Amino acid sequence: MLLALGALWGCGGGGAGSGPRNAEVAGIVTDFNGNAVRNAKVWINQFGETRTNSSGAYILTGIAEGDWKVRAEISKDGVIYSGENVARVFTGERTKSANVTVVRESQRARVYGRVIDNQGFTVEGARVFAIAPNDGGVYYSTYEITNSEGKYDLDKLVGGVDFKIVASGRGFNSDEDVVNISSGNSQELILTLKNATDPLLPAPTGLTAVSWTSPSEVTRSPRSMKAAENLKRLFDPRTPARKITRETANGNWVEADLFWDAYPDNAAHIGFGIYRRPGNAGQFTAIDFLRDSEAEIYADSDSTLQEFQTWSYTITGINTNFPDTNNSESNASNTAVVETLGDLFLNSVLQGPVTFRWQSGSGSDQYIVYLFDEYPGVGVDSVWNNSGSPTSSLQLAYSGPSLQSGRRFYYVVLGLANSQSSRTISEVGEFVAN
Repeated sequence: MLLALGALWGCGGGGAGSGPRNAEVAGIVTDFNGNAVRNAKVWINQFGETRTNSSGAYILTGIAEGDWKVRAEISKDGVIYSGENVARVFTGERTKSANVTVVRESQRARVYGRVIDNQGFTVEGARVFAIAPNDGGVYYSTYEITNSEGKYDLDKLVGGVDFKIVASGRGFNSDEDVVNISSGNSQELILTLKNATDPLLPAPTGLTAVSWTSPSEVTRSPRSMKAAENLKRLFDPRTPARKITRETANGNWVEADLFWDAYPDNAAHIGFGIYRRPGNAGQFTAIDFLRDSEAEIYADSDSTLQEFQTWSYTITGINTNFPDTNNSESNASNTAVVETLGDLFLNSVLQGPVTFRWQSGSGSDQYIVYLFDEYPGVGVDSVWNNSGSPTSSLQLAYSGPSLQSGRRFYYVVLGLANSQSSRTISEVGEFVAN
């Protein structure tokens, strides 16, 4: 595995983008609570812009090789929310998990400083991560790469929150500290990298996988694009802020999300090797080097991911000597298998009584209907659902409190299969109650 993954290490660029513009950058935009942000503007200076879809996902195309700052912004009720992250881009490839968390300007706090080695010399090209934990999971993670003077500047953090600041670099053991800065203030932090050690790290544990098929932005009206789809959060709060997708034959998107146990703290740990194979047997192929030692989630964005396929995954722990020593990659984790579903299309709602209907063909064997009294944007909870008793039928009669006549309601159907690890989401439907 080590030799295969070594090809994915790369060194990045960071120049003026004078090479061929044939790469892509993909990720998701979320708010500080981990909810997907829809219709946010996402851009890389000089490479154009795009908008996030109903799952908060985006894809920027026509990018040259280099290290680029990805920026996102959205205005809500006259308040601007913005954020940024760094994407390392390679010619002809899609950079994965380039996620951005947006926060209000009035909430921002800043950490800046330098990264040095234990001799006091500055370290260029080190990565400095800022991670905010939430009940064992990460809901904010961003990083900067130090410049030629070893300087970094994380200026879009959230005030009043404990952030773990971690500096790491190839050939060094990492350094970390915890800061909590009030909104509007700054703090200087010097991080010192130590000489590398070469432990054989333990294999990651508890690997699981789920798939999501969800509507893409190209199938949405401009009005729909202005709301945030949060069904994934409602069904599974641990859904990662790493949503990258591939269009299906019908224009919808497929993604595979990986989860694993928190990895033991080790200053020599620098990230994870991500491996995949088609089906349930055969040789694994390295698909990514996840350069984040604190990660517990990953979203696969390979263009081969489409509906009605089976994929197996395994991951490894990588130390700071990778790929130069036999110890630099751990043994593989357990194998997680996931199957992808097809698109889920709605039929019109019947009334008298209200009955929700949808089409067959998605591969689902269970269905949950979520009903909303406003468009299901970020933070909007359903007023009724049958999550406690999913149906296997292609229709479901409403069984909640009386619906106000003349009022508009919205609904989403979630299709499930394979012990709920395979998931597909309909578009948002709507009707006016009689």
